[in-house]
Amino acid sequence: MSVWPDLFTAEGNFASVVPLTMEHHDDLVEAAGDGELHRLWYTKIPEPENIGAEIERRLGLRAIGSMLPFAIIERANGKAVGMTTYMNIDAANRRLEIGST
Repeated sequence: MSVWPDLFTAEGNFASVVPLTMEHHDDLVEAAGDGELHRLWYTKIPEPENIGAEIERRLGLRAIGSMLPFAIIERANGKAVGMTTYMNIDAANRRLEIGST
């Protein structure tokens, strides 16, 4: 099965957006452990111990073509500091949403 959209990387002055992989796990555990972000009421951030499962969930959705997950990389230090996605992908109509950031 061909998955749309194709993988890509985007670079800005301060951050890069790269396809998410399990290699980002340790950095994302550190980022999720900064304070108690998982307790915020207005967003859903996994607890640090659940980051691996969340990466696997997002990669599984990529495999079936409904999500394209990214890691946000801080360019100053090369560390993953967050995630975002193209989600609810409708390849037949070339439509998607940006979210799960």
